[in-house]
This record gives sequence, C-alpha cells and structure tokens, in this order.
Amino acid sequence: MPGGDILDDSIYMLWRALLYPKLSLRSRTALGVYESAEALYEERVSAAMLLGGQDPDKLLNYPLMHAAEIYAKCEAAGIQVLFPNDSGYPGKLDILAEKPQVLFVKGSLEGIGRSCAVIGARNADSYAVQLTRKLSRELARRGITVFSGFAVGIDRAAHLGALDASGRTAAVLGSGILFDYPRGSMALKELIAERGAVISEYPPDEPPLPEHFLIRNRITAALSDCVLCTQAAARSGSLNTAGYALEQSKPVFVTPPHNILDGSCEGMISLLRDGAEQVYSAEDIIRGCYG
Repeated sequence: MPGGDILDDSIYMLWRALLYPKLSLRSRTALGVYESAEALYEERVSAAMLLGGQDPDKLLNYPLMHAAEIYAKCEAAGIQVLFPNDSGYPGKLDILAEKPQVLFVKGSLEGIGRSCAVIGARNADSYAVQLTRKLSRELARRGITVFSGFAVGIDRAAHLGALDASGRTAAVLGSGILFDYPRGSMALKELIAERGAVISEYPPDEPPLPEHFLIRNRITAALSDCVLCTQAAARSGSLNTAGYALEQSKPVFVTPPHNILDGSCEGMISLLRDGAEQVYSAEDIIRGCYG
C-alpha cells in the first residue's frame, strides 16, 4: 500500500467514492452512519448487514488495492484526486443533489472566475462551428472561462475558440482523462489542461459509456454561470445540460437558428420557446448573465 497516513486516507476515500455509484441510493444512505471511509472499510462485514440485494457482495468484494492502483496512476500522470471536503473541490458543485464524491482533474480549477458552458451538436454544420468558435474566442478575451464537454463538433469549437484567445477553458469528460476519446484528441486535452482544466468523475482509464455523457452534464451546468447553445436538434443531449442550468436558475442563451426548417435547429427553437434568451455576441451573454 502506498505510504503515509494522508495518502492512506485518500485511498480509503477513493475506494468509497468508486464503490458508491455501484450501490443503490438506499444502501448509500444506510452506510452514512460510518464517520469515515476507513471506518466503513474496516467494518464492512457488519456494514454489509445493513444492505439488501446484491449490494452486500459489492461492498465486501470491491478491493481497496484497486483504489490504491488508481491513485498511484493519477499521481504519475499529474492528475489531482479531489474529494468534497478538499479545499480545491469546487464549491459550485454543492448545488447538486448528488455531487461527485471524487473528481479527477488535470490542470487547475483555481482562478476560473466567471464561466459559460458552450454546448451543441456533435455533427454540427460549418455555420454553427464557425459561430461557436467566434463567440467562445470573444468570451475568453473578456475573461470568461469557457466550459464544454470535449466532444467533436460544437464542444471542440468552443475549446478551440477559447484557446485562440489564449484564454481559459475547461473540459468535462464522459470518460477517464487518460482514455483517448475522441480518438486522437490527447494533444488537445493536454493543451486545455495547460490553460485551464480537464475534469472527470471517472477513473483515468474509464471508457466512455452512453450514460456517462448525460450524467456529466450536471457538472458542466453546475460549474458554469450560464449556458450558451449554438446548435441542437430536438433530441440533443445539449437540452439535458440546458435543463440542468434552468433547474439551477441559471441563464440559458441561444444563437439565432440559421434555418427554422432544419431539424438540427429544433432543439434551439424549443429552448427559445421555453424562455432562453437569443444572443448575437459575447457582450449579449455577459450582459444577460452578469448585468
């Protein structure tokens, strides 16, 4: 086991953070009687008696050594492992009913300040990509950190726009930080980490799963002061992020749909009907979000 009491405490906390998503909400609530992750691990045999279904087996059989190996891999790769009580853990996530019990961060979350999530379609058209990059560049030049989800299309354009301006940008992933997804994007990931942060609640080598992307959207919305959507179809995951922002009482902005007959704009029209504000420039976003 890697040495030192502090490191050991972190490994116990990582063990618990990795275990909890595998358990039911009822089981997680029952295990709240244990004051620390170490106490839960040491008393896991008796703790298992509080659980039902397959959860006792999951508790008893999830290895502490697996958490230790992940922690060591993060240290070697320069990835921070943050828990809710750590000083570096972003307080903006307190708004979430179920905030991540661990965050893996490459880069730095310090100094993010004002922030805007820029979201949209993976298969975006050239107009939306060009507009997204322009607006993201303008936002970054005005000191706004641009958050996005590191997917192809609009997400990539948002990150690149902020980098064009030598500004700050942060990527919230639906996979582990060391997993090469989208394929061939590790160099961009490193560049974002140098200028801001790459963030995930999944272990470094975790592959992307469809459900991961909807889950991570709550983090993107919570870490941002507002949300800008530049292209979205009716069944777009971007609407999920915008929905989280509205639940959190944060402004949602939409660029003018370039073709209201095009299905790729249906989600944007839906957001506008639900009260999103139409914007044309970074100044519109800043004024609408910060007054």
